[in-house]
Amino acid sequence: MKFQSLPITDHPLVYLRPLRETDIEPWSQYLNRPEVYEHTSWNHPSPRDLSSYLGNEIVNDPSARLRMAISAREGDQFVGTVGFHTLSEQNRSAELAYDLHPAMWHKGIATAMATAVVVWAHEETETVRVQATVLQSNASSIRVLERVGFIREGLLRSYRFVRGIPSNFYMYAHVSGTRGDA
Repeated sequence: MKFQSLPITDHPLVYLRPLRETDIEPWSQYLNRPEVYEHTSWNHPSPRDLSSYLGNEIVNDPSARLRMAISAREGDQFVGTVGFHTLSEQNRSAELAYDLHPAMWHKGIATAMATAVVVWAHEETETVRVQATVLQSNASSIRVLERVGFIREGLLRSYRFVRGIPSNFYMYAHVSGTRGDA
């Protein structure tokens, strides 16, 4: 899937932009905080691990991951990411992923950014299905997905190993042209 533009958001605190090299270190720092990784499948990523996301918004590979920076409107400080970590042009599907620095939690940012990216994917690339997997214990992320209009499709038992432990994930989907539209 080729993206000709990035989504535009109207959230008063943040906006979306391409990831910058200067975002990688702070991203790694907050992803490694216990309150962040506790309910995610991140395995203590280093800056080197995360640098593979740089420049993906301009890559011509239709199956490349796409992650955008969530940045504060005031001061342009990096505060999170949103995008897709799997894309399938053949199936016109994508898997949503997002994260936020804990200082930005409970401000409507995750919901607003996920909504913008989902609508953008449906409109910009005619993506039919945007799916998301969420660790069964991640109540906050479950609420975000449901507010965006995702529908829970089921429980994936022992779906992924999370820091060495087989863990259960819920599968959610947002399908264009159906009840799940944003």
